[in-house]
Amino acid sequence: MQGMVKGPEQQLYIIFTKAAGAEPVLSRWLRDGSTWDGTSWVCAGAPTSMPALGHGNDLAYNANYLGQGPALIATQGSQSAFPSDEVTIIRLNADGSIGTTEEIRLPIGNISGLCYSATAAGGAGKYAARRLGSLWTHPGAGALTSGWTLVKSNLTSHGNRSDQGIDCSENYIWNTKSINVSTPSTGWNWVYQYNWSGGDVETDIGIPGYNLRDEIEDVTHVGSEFFVGINRNGGIADSVKVFIE
Repeated sequence: MQGMVKGPEQQLYIIFTKAAGAEPVLSRWLRDGSTWDGTSWVCAGAPTSMPALGHGNDLAYNANYLGQGPALIATQGSQSAFPSDEVTIIRLNADGSIGTTEEIRLPIGNISGLCYSATAAGGAGKYAARRLGSLWTHPGAGALTSGWTLVKSNLTSHGNRSDQGIDCSENYIWNTKSINVSTPSTGWNWVYQYNWSGGDVETDIGIPGYNLRDEIEDVTHVGSEFFVGINRNGGIADSVKVFIE
């Protein structure tokens, strides 16, 4: 499991890859039930093979990208192992199914986290991106190939952690940090909450790593319910956890 985002009508989109980001696919999940559990989600058809996703470390959703209708925006690289300044724009059809794609380059270089909130900036919309330890923002109406602003250059760091996906809302940005090979076996994954200026908002949210097996990949939310994508190493099935903010 790599990037994940909540899309139109509470549909969930998840990128899966093989080792080192090989053979990326994009899957669409529909909610079928009243509770947030494993029986409430059904994969809407076979996942779509999409080599242009690259590592696919994070996903953002914009209901009207550049005034051209709904789209997913996927980062092609990760923090350091698979750096890329390209993102993939994935157009969505009226029913939320996968449409055409295009690739663009970001002027800020390789990023490992990207999100969009339609309610930020007084409803004008806004993007947030994380590159290394820095937080960048972008007005929602403009093309992503220019117009980025560095708002914070030293986000909270945690020893022996790897940056993964981010999520954002009207007032907040959530940054995930995962275990990696140098994390102690008793180590945890973390979610940090910031405001749009990069200021810390609340105490860290810890998610157990279980002897380096459960690696946090991304976070997305529906209201106050947060979905945390977990890549379970060692051949164990991946999962999505839920917590209430």
